Amino acid sequence: MLFLGIDGGGTKTKAVLVSEDGKLLGLGLSGPTNLLENGEKLFIENLKKCLSGLLKKVKNKEVISCFGLPAIGEFKDSEKVVSKILETNFNIRPRIIVNDVVIGWAAGTLGKDGIHIVAGTGAIVFGKKGDKTIRVTGWGSLIGDEGSAYHIGLETLREVSKQLDGRSRKTVLTEIVFNGLNLKTHYDFIDFVYSADDRRKKIAFVAQLTYEAALQNDFKALKILKNAGKELGLSIYAGVKKLGLINPLITYNGSVLEKNLFVRKAFEEYLNKKILNPIIKQVEFDPVLGAIVLAYKEKYKEIPEDFILKLKKINNYIIN
Repeated sequence: MLFLGIDGGGTKTKAVLVSEDGKLLGLGLSGPTNLLENGEKLFIENLKKCLSGLLKKVKNKEVISCFGLPAIGEFKDSEKVVSKILETNFNIRPRIIVNDVVIGWAAGTLGKDGIHIVAGTGAIVFGKKGDKTIRVTGWGSLIGDEGSAYHIGLETLREVSKQLDGRSRKTVLTEIVFNGLNLKTHYDFIDFVYSADDRRKKIAFVAQLTYEAALQNDFKALKILKNAGKELGLSIYAGVKKLGLINPLITYNGSVLEKNLFVRKAFEEYLNKKILNPIIKQVEFDPVLGAIVLAYKEKYKEIPEDFILKLKKINNYIIN
């Protein structure tokens, strides 16, 4: 028995193959696999890069696979559509297809009651209490993903445009954005924003420049990041209310909450203000191992402690 876990995302995709006794048999990496944002051609291309080496190892063996992918649940019959693509192009009949936030939740809670947020290029919340599940936000870059790197980048670019116009007082934020993106004129600025190539990823990168400005105490950057933290907290709070969780376990992953101290502080302050005794922590495992948790529970229902300990060893390897 082998377990195949896939963690797709807006900027990268990761896959692991794990044996029944908890040994890592293979690791695959590639670019984004958001079917809605990237299109079917790039979706297939990046999955092939990620899975080609692993699929050679699973021939004639029983495999339980779990695909955690963005956009699942965000368009009609999404699971069926993706399943058909996988069967046609990879000869895989996936056992589990879920949104990538679900494997993040599994990585954080090990399948127990709680609520999880992914805050990276995009943002989405998933929670579970008993048999009840909920999702919050994750409406995509055009109308949602508040608090995500893309949203922070977009708000930053809007502020820079105001500063260039004189509608807002110029701060170091504009200088940092222009230097960080190697821009010389407002024509360069417009070209960066509207050029079609990988726009979502490029705008999400701007969030790093916002953080640099905040480290220099730029009040505009600090306001953008504080608002992002509140938006992420609001999404969690909405989910907690829907589920009726008491003293909820709240887990998170993604670069915005893991690496941006200003966003995380605002996020935690909001939750501690709105919720009684929340337990807030970063996920213990890489989300791709959350896919392994779900695949294992699909077969055996409960996960023994020795398998969890072996997953910890795999986790230390794949994140270093």
